[in-house]
Amino acid sequence: MSKFKTFGAVALFIVMLSVSGFAGQKHTGSSHTGSNHTAVGTIASMSDNQLVVNEKVKGKEQPVTFKLDSSTQKSGNLHEGTLVTVQYHSDKSEKVASSVRERSTNGTETKAK
Repeated sequence: MSKFKTFGAVALFIVMLSVSGFAGQKHTGSSHTGSNHTAVGTIASMSDNQLVVNEKVKGKEQPVTFKLDSSTQKSGNLHEGTLVTVQYHSDKSEKVASSVRERSTNGTETKAK
C-alpha cells in the first residue's frame, strides 16, 4: 500500500507541474499570428493606409486587403494595375503589409530606384 501512496504522490506532483506550465503560457489567438506570408497580384486600389490586391487563387482573382502603416516599405512604381509582391503578417484579424514591391512582367521584382 505504501508503494501506491508514493506512486500517487509522484503522479499528482507531475500533473500539478504540467498544469502550472500551461497556465503560464499566453494564448495569442491564431497560430499564424506574427508569422510572415507572401501574396502576389495586381493592385486594385491603394491609399495611404490600405492596399487591395487581386490575387489569383485556383484560377480566380480574389481581392485581398492589406493594412499599410508608416513601417511598410514600398518600392517601384505602385499604382492601380501594377503587379506586386506583398510581404505581410497577421495582426488579430488584419493583414499588415511589411513590404510592397513592384514585379516586372517576367515575374521578378524590380529594383528600387
